[in-house]
Amino acid sequence: MLDEDQQILFTRLWTDAQPTVGQYVASLIRDQWAVRDIMQNTSLALLRNFLQYDPSLPFLPWALGVAKFEILGHRRDTARDRMLCDSEFLEHYTQTWAQVAPRINDEAAALRDCVSELQGRPRAIIALRYAEGQTSEVIAAELKLSAANVRTILKRVRETLKQCVEKRMAMSEGSA
Repeated sequence: MLDEDQQILFTRLWTDAQPTVGQYVASLIRDQWAVRDIMQNTSLALLRNFLQYDPSLPFLPWALGVAKFEILGHRRDTARDRMLCDSEFLEHYTQTWAQVAPRINDEAAALRDCVSELQGRPRAIIALRYAEGQTSEVIAAELKLSAANVRTILKRVRETLKQCVEKRMAMSEGSA
């Protein structure tokens, strides 16, 4: 049984790792309900085995390892479905995900910051396209522009956002 300090530590570590683990599971499992089940099972397995966790090691790779076994269990239970990958691939994928996930999260945060700096029509077009999922034609009709003009603005804004993210990432890597 975990004492109060261990429960607090587990909650903090799992809260930080959960979005990344969820993205990892969702990248391998298409069924959103299966992803939810796997995430719940992963959370319970982590909690039950938290006393075995070595706090001198990073939590995320440990959590991803537990999620990997939950995915393998799911695959075993649904063996009649076509297998998506073999165990060796899944092992390599899990290790790689643990390495790249922090950068992906940092890039996502940088992108959110860069998008929040957009003003006027470019911001409206980005919101309509990516937040609302509208096509260039629908956006054009709403903003009284041509669809070609909307696509040109989108291309330019994406390039601006790319440069902004790259700049922020370079600055954060330089300060690390």
